[in-house]
Amino acid sequence: MAISHEINIRPVMVIDGPDIFTRRQYMDSISRQVLGESRFGLVRMEPGTAPASLLDECRTTGMFDPKKLVVVEPADWLFKTGGDREDEEGSGGGNARDLILAYAQKPHAQSVLVLVCDSWLKTTRLHKFLESDGAILSAAEPKAGDIPPWITRRAWEYYQKKIDGAAVGRLSELVGPDLARLDSELAKLALYAANQPSISAEMVDEMVGFQHEQKVWDFIDALADGDTAGALLRHAELMQLDARAAYTIVGAIYHWLGRVAAARELLDRRMPDAQIIRELKLFPPARATKTLTLARRWGLAGVHRAMGELLAVDLTAKTSVGDPIRNMETFVIKLSAIAPPPAASAMGRRIG
Repeated sequence: MAISHEINIRPVMVIDGPDIFTRRQYMDSISRQVLGESRFGLVRMEPGTAPASLLDECRTTGMFDPKKLVVVEPADWLFKTGGDREDEEGSGGGNARDLILAYAQKPHAQSVLVLVCDSWLKTTRLHKFLESDGAILSAAEPKAGDIPPWITRRAWEYYQKKIDGAAVGRLSELVGPDLARLDSELAKLALYAANQPSISAEMVDEMVGFQHEQKVWDFIDALADGDTAGALLRHAELMQLDARAAYTIVGAIYHWLGRVAAARELLDRRMPDAQIIRELKLFPPARATKTLTLARRWGLAGVHRAMGELLAVDLTAKTSVGDPIRNMETFVIKLSAIAPPPAASAMGRRIG
């Protein structure tokens, strides 16, 4: 998760995890604490640099700034070369981990080395030494349950805005666990609510981008439920809001159908539901459940048929054949025949 406090700077530090936003937060804090406003001491090492050369850089005093921040991002390649064989405690050799461990035990007083890794091995002597020194920083991708408190904390600590519980829920549902986008939207909302004590759900609704996205998902949810009348009504509402949304809708449905197809393929491989949700990053939970339900009910044959019908809608729109609104309405009706709601499915109309 992203940070809002000073970091305990150590001579060798590891940022472990794939979340780009959290990585940037850590790096900004480390850079500010080590170099202040200066950037003369920042050194970014090229991939493929030999470990010995990397550590020589750390031991060399900078020309323009006595303090030096040496960054290797990504650093995974350092530990995947043929010469690096230490996978468990007790393994020897002159590999990258051994060299970095030796340096960490006797570091250069003015240098800080930061290794940014997607996946950091936690069974090595280097890890145990750095962990005991408080030098391992986690940049793991956030879980769904982490998002609401993060939104509340981020809004207050960075934008000095309280945010209503309903607004937190809406943002969490619309954006999901994308911290960079959440932060961007919070910045816009804070400006929008400049003269108000807090950010409300109504303010979130008034942001045009959110209006469109929420209504597109309302439309897709109706399709997922087999609610033809509801889908047609929500489609009409979208068109009243912005007729240009016709092109956005097609892309959103393609993405949704692609998730359903991928879920079906993983179900066929006997993957557990919880693992599929994590693998495909299905969010929020209610939509994840619907995706798995549809994958089971439709089968790959049904999904591919739906994709074929959507492709026809897209082609007619691009070739100016027919009215785009009418074409999408026709697709909605055809989809109900391909993928009937659960009650009809139980009566023998299951596809695939």
